[in-house]
Amino acid sequence: MTELVLVLTDFLPPEEEPSAGLSSGSSRARLPLLETLLSRSSCTALGSDWRGWLAASAAPAELAAFSLAAIAGASFRGAGVPKPESTGYWLATPVHLFAGLDSVHLHPAGLLSLTTEEQASLVSDFRRVFADSHWRLEAIGHRELLLSGPPFQASGADPAQSLGDDPSAGLPRGVDAGALRRLGSETEMWLYEHPVNLARASRHELPVTALWLWGGQPPVLPAGASSLVHPQLFGTDIYAQSLWQLQGRSTLALSAASQAIQARPVSLPCDSVVLLSDGLQELEQHWLPGALGALRQRQLSALQLILGERLFRVSPLQLLRVWRARIPWWEAPA
Repeated sequence: MTELVLVLTDFLPPEEEPSAGLSSGSSRARLPLLETLLSRSSCTALGSDWRGWLAASAAPAELAAFSLAAIAGASFRGAGVPKPESTGYWLATPVHLFAGLDSVHLHPAGLLSLTTEEQASLVSDFRRVFADSHWRLEAIGHRELLLSGPPFQASGADPAQSLGDDPSAGLPRGVDAGALRRLGSETEMWLYEHPVNLARASRHELPVTALWLWGGQPPVLPAGASSLVHPQLFGTDIYAQSLWQLQGRSTLALSAASQAIQARPVSLPCDSVVLLSDGLQELEQHWLPGALGALRQRQLSALQLILGERLFRVSPLQLLRVWRARIPWWEAPA
């Protein structure tokens, strides 16, 4: 039998409510299936995000040691294993920042997917404007662009963790953070009233106000992570897809995962990782009914769920622990 791992890629621990401990006083909706899984599973603190877990569980050590951006760049160039070199790499995500009442915020829909033509225009103009610098920008077939330059020791955090919030916590950190931040300021001025943005505004689309620089460091690998057996990957993420491609594997669409989980018996031939970005309601309504059903029928050896920096694992036997009371889902990952 196989293990199924569901990963909420953009999960953020919920903020406490004044009445968070009282379900009747909370404005959050209860999620019975999720709460069943959380109450009956074992919980492991990863000490890293899901990408670190994926690298430790499904990639050889020589790949796990490279930064997210270096892995993406090597995959784009068709390399085998990235080679240490005197170049730094960062993912450059087009984002939309806006001014709030007292601070700047990253728009809730501010991770922008540009067209191929828009990316090409930005890359070409960046080459012209920054021609006398060490920086280079490339389009690599994903939402994120690839920035290369001096091997600075600095990087920002995943911008998905700052959606709708003040972005300051996700800005570049490290001994060379000043260099990346200065480049960020320069690109913001460059993007202001850029022809790409004028065209987007005419179509009532959010303009690109900045390039969010992140992924310049290797993922933090959790200690003691168990290895998956020849795992298959469903879903999209630049790092995960690149990691798979460098191992000679192909990623599969989420629709294929949905069909496999709903089938009876479940048609997953090997351990499977499913990357989900649509939130808890989609997890509750679409993914957990089939996954828990397959676990009850012992068609899966285990079901795992990664929320933030915590991994919840439940086996068919653990699922029978009906004496474990369900608590509100927002209290379990805390």
